[in-house]
Amino acid sequence: MKYSQAKYFLALIAFTFSPPEIHLYAKEPLQYQEDIRPKLVTFCGDCHSPEDSEHDVKFLQAKNVAEMSQMRSIWNSVAEQLRNRTMPPPDETQPSEAERLGVAEWIDQTLQQTACEQGPFAGSITSRRLNRTEYTNTIRDLLGVRTEAAVRFPVDGSGGEGFDNNGETLFLPPILMERYLEAAEEILDVALPSPSIKITIPANQLLPPDKNSDSATRILEPKKSLRLVPRIYSAGQHFVRVRAQPVEKSTTLTFKVDGIVVERFAIDGKPKFEGDFPVNYDTSIQLSRGFHTLEIRCTGEENASVTFLHFKQNDKELNQDQLRVYEKLTGTSPGKIPENPRSVAIQKLKAFISQAFRRPAVSTEVDKFMSLYDRAAKRDDPHVEALKLAFKGVLVSSPFLFRVESLPESQSLEPISDFELASRLSYFLWGSLPDDELFELSAERHLNEDTILKEQVDRMLNDSRADYFIDEFVGQWLGTRDIGGRVAPDTSKFKGEFTTELLLGFREEPNQLFAYLLQNNHSLMELITADYVIVNKRLRKHYGFDEEEKSDKQDWPWSPNPQLSKDGPFEKVAVTNGQRGGVLGMGGVHLLTSYPNRTSPVLRGGWILETLLGIRVPNPPPDIPELSKSKKGKMTIREQLAMHRDHPSCSACHNLIDPPGFALDHFDVLGRWQEEQEGKPIDATATFPSGETVDGLEGLKTIMVQRKPEFYRQLTRKMLGFALGRSLDDRDDCVINQITEDILNNDDSLRNLIKSVVLSTPFRNRQLSPDEASNATE
Repeated sequence: MKYSQAKYFLALIAFTFSPPEIHLYAKEPLQYQEDIRPKLVTFCGDCHSPEDSEHDVKFLQAKNVAEMSQMRSIWNSVAEQLRNRTMPPPDETQPSEAERLGVAEWIDQTLQQTACEQGPFAGSITSRRLNRTEYTNTIRDLLGVRTEAAVRFPVDGSGGEGFDNNGETLFLPPILMERYLEAAEEILDVALPSPSIKITIPANQLLPPDKNSDSATRILEPKKSLRLVPRIYSAGQHFVRVRAQPVEKSTTLTFKVDGIVVERFAIDGKPKFEGDFPVNYDTSIQLSRGFHTLEIRCTGEENASVTFLHFKQNDKELNQDQLRVYEKLTGTSPGKIPENPRSVAIQKLKAFISQAFRRPAVSTEVDKFMSLYDRAAKRDDPHVEALKLAFKGVLVSSPFLFRVESLPESQSLEPISDFELASRLSYFLWGSLPDDELFELSAERHLNEDTILKEQVDRMLNDSRADYFIDEFVGQWLGTRDIGGRVAPDTSKFKGEFTTELLLGFREEPNQLFAYLLQNNHSLMELITADYVIVNKRLRKHYGFDEEEKSDKQDWPWSPNPQLSKDGPFEKVAVTNGQRGGVLGMGGVHLLTSYPNRTSPVLRGGWILETLLGIRVPNPPPDIPELSKSKKGKMTIREQLAMHRDHPSCSACHNLIDPPGFALDHFDVLGRWQEEQEGKPIDATATFPSGETVDGLEGLKTIMVQRKPEFYRQLTRKMLGFALGRSLDDRDDCVINQITEDILNNDDSLRNLIKSVVLSTPFRNRQLSPDEASNATE
C-alpha cells in the first residue's frame, strides 16, 4: 500500500503526541515488504542488495522483520545513516525528508519491538577509569581526605547516554598519570602527616665538614658557606633559626634554599640579651617533599661566628576523625612506632589494598607493595613514611584507578561476582567504593540475593553519600549541571537581573525535587505534574511567590551547595496559579533551552523531545533557506517559524518540535513569567500533530501525562545507562521495556525504578559481545 510523503511521516509524528490508546501504524501499518523495503531498494539497492558483489553490507537480503532482527547492528546503522543524511551518497538519488525520517523511525521502532526475541542480554562492561568525581569520593572514603586534587585532572568527556562515567570515554592520557602521582603524594601527606622534624645541628656538623676543629662553633669567612641537606617528608611551612655573631665587626649572612635567596641577616654584634651571647636570626620557608639544600653564606666583608642551625617543621594537629584514620592505616599513633613495624605494615597494607581494589587482596599484590615499604625502611625512613610509599603505589595502580571486572568466557550470560556487584552498586548510588557492610555481604556471597539487594538500595539511598547520585544523574540527564558554566544568560542584556546565586539555585532546584520524590516515595510523574515547587528564598522571590505563602519547612535529605546557605533552606511551596511545578516550570530549564539573549521554541521543543521523551531530533537538512533579515525584524519568532514550516524540508521536523516549545512561551530566558513580549500579548497555544491544541504550561503537562509510557521509558533508559556506565544499544531495549512496563503497571516511585535497574539482567550479569568473542577465539 502506498502513501503520500505527508501521510507517511505524519503517521509517525502523530504517534508522539497522541493519546496512549492510539498505536503506531494502527490505521495504516507500514509493512516491511510492501512499504519499507521497496523504498530502500530504490535508494540503496545499487550497493546493498544481495546481488551486489562489490560491497559487503547487504542489509537488503533481509526479506522480513525476523531476518532484520538477525542483523540488528547493521540495521541500526542504516537508521542512523538515514537520519544523519550520510546515506545515500550525495551523487545518488535522495529520498525526501519525510521518506528519510519515516524509514529511520520505522527501523528504530521495529528493532525495539523485537528486542526480546534475541533472549536475555547483559552486554560487556569496559574496564573504566574512575572519573574525577568518583576519584574524589573514593579518596574521601578510603583515606578520610576531602581533596580538590581532581580539579587538576583533564575534564571527563561524556558518552553513551550522556554521562561522564561512560567507560568508552574514560581513557588514560599520559598527563593524567603525572597528575595521579602528584595527587597521591599530596593526599597521603594530608591523611598521614609525617613525623615532625625538629633538629638542631651544631655548626661543626654542617657541610663541608671541618676536620681541624673540635669546637661546635664555626668561623665563616666571606664568600664561604655552610650547608644542610635535610629530607622533607611532607610539604609545608618550616621554621629556621641561625645562631651567629660577628667575630670583630658587623657582617652579613645570606640564607638560601636550593640556591635561591630567602633572607639576609645583618650580623651587627648587638645581642638581644645582655652579655656576650650570640643572636638568633629566624625565618620561615615553604618546602616541598624531597631533599633540599639549606645554605648559610657569608656575603659581608667580615667573618661571622656560627653556633648552630635549628630546623623545625610546623606541627600539624589532627582532629579525632583524622586520628582515627591515622591509627587505622598505620597501626599506631602519630610520632610512635609499633613494636614490630614490618608485621604491622603487612597487616595494614593488606587491608588497604582490599578496600582500594574493592575486593580481597591476594598475596602477590601484598608482596609487590611491601617491597616499596622495605625499600623505604632500608634507607631508614620512618615507619609512616615507608607505609606512605607503599600506599602511594596502590593509589597509582590500575586496580585502584580502574574499575576492573573479570572477562566473561562466552556470549552466554555469566553472573558477576558479589564483590563486582558491590562495586557496581556503590559507584551507581554513591560514586565511591563499597563500605564495610557491602564488603561483608559480598564475602558471605549474600549480596546477589533479591531481598538483600533491595534492602541495600534502601540503606544506601538513605545515606548522605547518595547526594552523588542525585547531583550527577539529574544534572547530566537534564543538562542543568552546565548552568553557570557553559550555560549562562547574556550579561549585557540581563545585567543586574541575575546573580551567581540565582544560577546556582537554578542548578539546585531539580536536584531538590528529585530528592523529595526519593525521600517520600512519590510517583515519577511528579517530575512533570508537581503542583508545588521546592525553592529557597532567592528562587521564591524570582518566581514571584508571596513571602507569606505557606511552605513546608521539613528537613530535606539533600544538602544544597554551601554557596546557597545565605538564601535560606529549600522549602516546598504550593503552586495555585498553574505557572510553575515540575521540571518544565523551572527557571534553570528555561535558561538551558534558550539562547543567551532570547528564548527559542525550537531549543525548548527539541529538549523536551530528546531529554524527556527520548525522540531523536535530526539535524536540519543542508538546503534550509534563510529567512529574509528585513522580515525577521518585523515578525515574531512564531511567525518566522510558520514560514519555516512552509518549506517541505523543514515542515516534517518543525511540526514535531515547535508545539511543545510554543507552550513554554510565557517564560523568558531567566524563567520569569511574562504576559507580554515587546508590547504584544504572549500566545502560548500549541497545536500538536494529533490535532490537539493546548495553552501554556498546564496544557503541555496534560500532553506529557498522555505520553507517560515514553517518559518512563526514557527515564529508565537514562538510569540504566548511568548505572552501567556504558553505551546502550538496541539489545538493551528488552530490559528497558520490561522495567518500563513494571513501573507503569505497579509501583512507579523513583525507589522502585532504581531497584528495578539494580535487579536487572545487565546490572547483575555480563557476557562477551560478538566482536569480543571473535577476538577471543583468534
